[in-house]
Amino acid sequence: MPTKARLMEKMLTIAAVAALAFQSAAAQSDRAAASNTADVAKTIKAAADALGMPRTGGPGGGRLPEVDVVNRIEFWGSGTTYAFGQAFKPDGPWPAFKTEYHVALGYNPPAMRVEMTRTNPDGPVQGGGGLPLAAPQHLFQVVRDTYAWNESEPGAGLKPGSGTATPAMAAVNDRLLQLWILPYGVIKAALVAGDKATLSTENGATVITFPLTEQLAGVMVKATLDAKNQVAKVETRTDNPVLGDMVTETTYSDYADRGEIQTDIKFPGRIVQKQGGYPVLDIQVKMADANNPYLVFPVPESVMKAAAQGPALVKVETAKVAEGVYYLTGGTHHSVAVQFNNYVVLVECPLNDDRSLAVIDAVKKAIPNTPIRYAIATHHHFDHSGGLRACAAEGTTIMTQAENVPYFQKVLAMPHTIKPDKEAQVNKKPVLEAVGDKRVLTDGKQTLELYHLAGTDHADSMLIAYLPKAKILIEADVWNPAPANAPPGRVAKEQVNLYDQIKKLKLDVEQVAPIHGRLVTINDLARQN
Repeated sequence: MPTKARLMEKMLTIAAVAALAFQSAAAQSDRAAASNTADVAKTIKAAADALGMPRTGGPGGGRLPEVDVVNRIEFWGSGTTYAFGQAFKPDGPWPAFKTEYHVALGYNPPAMRVEMTRTNPDGPVQGGGGLPLAAPQHLFQVVRDTYAWNESEPGAGLKPGSGTATPAMAAVNDRLLQLWILPYGVIKAALVAGDKATLSTENGATVITFPLTEQLAGVMVKATLDAKNQVAKVETRTDNPVLGDMVTETTYSDYADRGEIQTDIKFPGRIVQKQGGYPVLDIQVKMADANNPYLVFPVPESVMKAAAQGPALVKVETAKVAEGVYYLTGGTHHSVAVQFNNYVVLVECPLNDDRSLAVIDAVKKAIPNTPIRYAIATHHHFDHSGGLRACAAEGTTIMTQAENVPYFQKVLAMPHTIKPDKEAQVNKKPVLEAVGDKRVLTDGKQTLELYHLAGTDHADSMLIAYLPKAKILIEADVWNPAPANAPPGRVAKEQVNLYDQIKKLKLDVEQVAPIHGRLVTINDLARQN
């Protein structure tokens, strides 16, 4: 039997060997990490070289360290932009606009101004997003640092940025993301990520994956390089109220020096971006100027004041417009609550969790101790269906036109892990109920009739609601009444069709409660026709 001293000696030897093995493994791990970091840095450098971003030089033939010469870029293109989430048919492609596209951007500080001139597409015009346009539409969308705003068109002869600024703080992250997923932003952001950037190979192509920082912290970028080390595809995931963990995929191709003065900086000739599986942008680039164009993005005072006030509180104003009928306004999208004997029907759960939860709270205050049994989704457009998950989390049955049901079954089941919403938190499976051409809900005293609206080019599966006792019609998007003191607008096909369908269905309407706009009379609609 070994002595106690020999046992102790043996244990110390084993411990020493284990310690050496651990140190060796740790050293190998450190060497592997250092090697991976070096490989990432080498790959990023190759990608930067492929775009023509680094420059060296010095007086008298001397050499200075390489510097990134790409800071300010301006480019022009034309093609197609799309109205995201505004398809004519559920699960269909987003409707298109012909678009002239002009972007001015800078990375120090991070800023971008996107100018678009949009016109109607060729052929039939169907879907939302303001289509068809009565005249060319000019949009100016700006972001700088943590500020975002929209601009009106500057007056004749005035420089960009001289129009009226309207704060758009909710758009900050989306607009900054567009800046950083451009090829040059990818390189800059990957360098900032440092040892958090990793390399992999997919289908024979090199992929760089890294996190963004600061305002976009938490967003991962996956950039695929082509055979020339140019950024060919960029993928990110961000939260969307309807699509959940939404993938944005942007592809870049046909790189060339596109400046009037040669700079050797390569710019893609085509940019295609998809969200929700369908294109939102498809632009052929005509010209790019990276030769230090003069780009200034001063933040308007009104925007700074709006940012200092913080996010606007969700406001819901409740007005009783008939016995058991409540018009819930206070934002861009309204809802209507209808009281039955032992339950409530809510027409429209719009926008997102915040809006719909505030609407639900207002309903509970107006009609206490009465469950919301049904929520009516007028149509599938994202601004009108973005709050359905909040309503479903209440245990409310979602009623929608039959064609929407398979689509809503799919999107309501999509994961929301980036920003868990109410439904994700309670983990309650949504219940859907289809409406054909007509559905009637009644308790003998209160009646609500639902109709599939025929003849509309806005959304193929649109529902309107009618309260025969109150003689109130509820509609979304097909007529958005202007303020009472506004001059008469153009007569649009959609409002003419609405009026015709009311007569065809023989509905005795006295008032119209639009989801956008204000409570009006049927005579107001008649005068518009």
